[in-house]
Amino acid sequence: MKEAVGSESRPTQETMRQRFHKPAAGMAKINVTPLIDVVMVLIVFYLIVGKLASDRLARVELPGSHVGKGDEPAGALVVNVVRHGEAAEVVVDGVSMGEGQLRDALRAAQVRRPDQPVHLRADRALPFSKIEPVLQACREAGLKSVKLVASREGGGS
Repeated sequence: MKEAVGSESRPTQETMRQRFHKPAAGMAKINVTPLIDVVMVLIVFYLIVGKLASDRLARVELPGSHVGKGDEPAGALVVNVVRHGEAAEVVVDGVSMGEGQLRDALRAAQVRRPDQPVHLRADRALPFSKIEPVLQACREAGLKSVKLVASREGGGS
């Protein structure tokens, strides 16, 4: 009887093979959730920075001023009037557009957010005759307020 009990408790060669083929139960898995979170934050950051760079850093030499507010509220629609020789180009959200397209874009912005401020940035070398059609398009789009952006004479904008 002793031999029967002892032979049952010893593992056979077949069960030993099965043990070697099974992976260890304690293998760790890599948690990629923090990595995905960081990547998403970086994507959003670069989208916002790219949008701000295209709106606000158009090559426009602004007229100077000694008075006025120094801060701009976030979320303003920025309309740039850029000088190209004697001609003027209107750029909204990084897209160059004509008068008809400008009027449509301003109307769409007015419908989306009626209280959205509009900032007009125009090159100081442009005559008023090049800026007047942009102001006219703003009026026809139903905008209540258009703010003309200038740089501070002391160096700030």
